[in-house]
Amino acid sequence: MTAESAAESERLKKGQRQFMTGLALVMFGMVFGGGLAMVFYFLNQRTGAIVCAAAGIAAMCAGIYLQAAAAKLLRSKPQ
Repeated sequence: MTAESAAESERLKKGQRQFMTGLALVMFGMVFGGGLAMVFYFLNQRTGAIVCAAAGIAAMCAGIYLQAAAAKLLRSKPQ
């Protein structure tokens, strides 16, 4: 394996890992934010529901950002 192909392989591994991390953050935000917010809402704890929903939205936004950055990295050509 040449140095160029090794560098390309590392770049692809980094992009895949970053993409999957972003996916995990989005799923965590949906389950944590949505699920726990519904539980708090049904228990008439509106402040807790709002906090959980906001934390879930923040996690989802961070995950989307990571996915977009990883997709850009994966689509870029090696230098």
